[in-house]
Amino acid sequence: MSGRLVLQADALKNLPQFLGTADIIRTMRLMPGVQTTGEGNSGLYIRGAEPSHNLLLLNDAPIYNPMHLMGFFSIFNGSHLNRATLLKSYISPQYGGRLGSTLSIGTRDSPTRRIGAEGNIGLISSQGTLSIPVSRKSSLYLSARGTYLNPILGLFNSAEDGSKLRYGFQDYNLTYIYAPSEKSKIIINGYFGNDKLTIKQNDYQVDAGIQWSNLASSIQWQLNLRKNRRLEQTLFFSEYENKINIDQSGAVIRLPSDIKDMGYKGNYSFYCLKSHWTIGADYTYHQTHPQYPEVDNLYGTSLTSTVEKYKTHETGAYLNCDAALFANMTAHIGLRYSSLFHVSPNGQLSKYYGGLEPRFSLEYELHTNQKVILSYALQRQYMNQVAVSTLSFPIDFWVPASQNILPQLAHSFSAGYFQSIFNDSYEISVEGYYKRLTNQLEFKGGLFDMINQQYIIEDRLLSGDGYTYGGEWMIKKNKGRLTGWISYTLGWSRRKFPAINNGKFFPAKHDRRHDLSIVTNYRINTKWDCSAVFVYATGSALTVPISVYMIGENAISEYGPHNGARMPAYHRLDLSVNYWFNRGATRESGLNFSLYNAYARKNPISLGYSIHTDKENKTAELEKRGPGLYRLIPSISYMFKF
Repeated sequence: MSGRLVLQADALKNLPQFLGTADIIRTMRLMPGVQTTGEGNSGLYIRGAEPSHNLLLLNDAPIYNPMHLMGFFSIFNGSHLNRATLLKSYISPQYGGRLGSTLSIGTRDSPTRRIGAEGNIGLISSQGTLSIPVSRKSSLYLSARGTYLNPILGLFNSAEDGSKLRYGFQDYNLTYIYAPSEKSKIIINGYFGNDKLTIKQNDYQVDAGIQWSNLASSIQWQLNLRKNRRLEQTLFFSEYENKINIDQSGAVIRLPSDIKDMGYKGNYSFYCLKSHWTIGADYTYHQTHPQYPEVDNLYGTSLTSTVEKYKTHETGAYLNCDAALFANMTAHIGLRYSSLFHVSPNGQLSKYYGGLEPRFSLEYELHTNQKVILSYALQRQYMNQVAVSTLSFPIDFWVPASQNILPQLAHSFSAGYFQSIFNDSYEISVEGYYKRLTNQLEFKGGLFDMINQQYIIEDRLLSGDGYTYGGEWMIKKNKGRLTGWISYTLGWSRRKFPAINNGKFFPAKHDRRHDLSIVTNYRINTKWDCSAVFVYATGSALTVPISVYMIGENAISEYGPHNGARMPAYHRLDLSVNYWFNRGATRESGLNFSLYNAYARKNPISLGYSIHTDKENKTAELEKRGPGLYRLIPSISYMFKF
């Protein structure tokens, strides 16, 4: 709980299960400092930072969008995972390129000696994992998952305006492990997943679709040497694509974008002078293609934009030392040097950025099971995500630092108190944090501003500053038939851009004052166990019209302060019950009954306003509308392992 959360495979299986599976990202969102997000939101918001500020890794390969179904499922198949590590306070210098937290996901990493399978079959989705021993020293793990949500959406979630929503996703994992000796191991990992969302609105003759996909692969070599020395090396490749297609009355608009990464990471760790040292380096080649419009038959014209691909080389070298200064005091000291080389279309170096990133954490043990931790970090980010939509749909794109785009910087401070009581039956934590942000980006305009022959991305980006601060509280019960936790976060997130809000600070879109999560697991007996999760969060910030008036026969809207209004508060109760036919170390089977949004709370994904005019009396009024996605979703799943 000390700003670092590690979940091993066994702990993952004991998390609350909904739709027959325990999802790692949904669980992380129940932790202090990690924001509860509503439907239609695919981001992971930690301590008031944007989702793009967080580094997400799957076997050391970067992941640019970790969610399916706009936040309902993550791309991480729980039965294929071995561990998950979330770092919020002290971020080891081996992790670079982001301003915020790090979430590192690792798949299975040990050979198996027996053929096995596990998974679940449900009404909404199904998944399965096969474990196959290839030889005494090697194994193969295969996983697949897919959804068939459309019949459920039709029964329980009808849109008020008659629009039809269809959605599907699938993903696949492959892990091959070869351990020629006890000291050496080679792990090959591959992941592919894609999503397709379509919306058809007959009233306006609109047929729209969004597609996005992730591809991540890596080859890892781990070598344990004498005297507790260890060498790790990784080659990786990652690709993320999204595509927007809009067809209205024969006019077709397409907005594709993609980013590809390939690179190397290596580190060497050893003990010296009663301290643990790690030295390492990493390199990433980024090829980024921001959204570029393709238009057919719009007002009788066609357009294909020539937005260039950005090619950049990002490097890093680092040193980390974990030292016991005194019997009750430990220091974690890290230093990283990072750099970015921006290459022009003709292959010449056009821009270089670089700098040091010092990181420090001091841990002081007050008494047994009672400690205080202070942390500081300077972090640099060269890859920037540009938010196009206010709905957090997966249509945003990435651009690197360039001649006109400066790298983002963050100074982060945190302090926390942590205690375990009653023989580790309970854990208590209190943390405070502050982060200063510079060179933040904001997109000037909207999605359809891209449909222009003169469209130049860098001309539509605003640069500004920001800060976040807040406090986190958590109490967790680890033992007994009743387990769970209560977490609460009080936070502020502010941004400032010269051309917005008269140059004054305003709430960030994801600024949420209060965030509460209550999680309970109760083991009734060997056959039955149940879970309940309740979440509450202040509504996110948005800009809305505050009045409307008539000028001649035209209705004119007057908007309030930028992000000066709030969405309705978000809250939801999820219930789950498991019945086990049998449950052992190697074999288990059972049924999961779950209810998402048990009291059918209508949590809108956006707020829209319709203008009703009376031209005869020259009056106009606003009508507020807020469509929601998932009112109530019941599910039954069959779980198995053998």
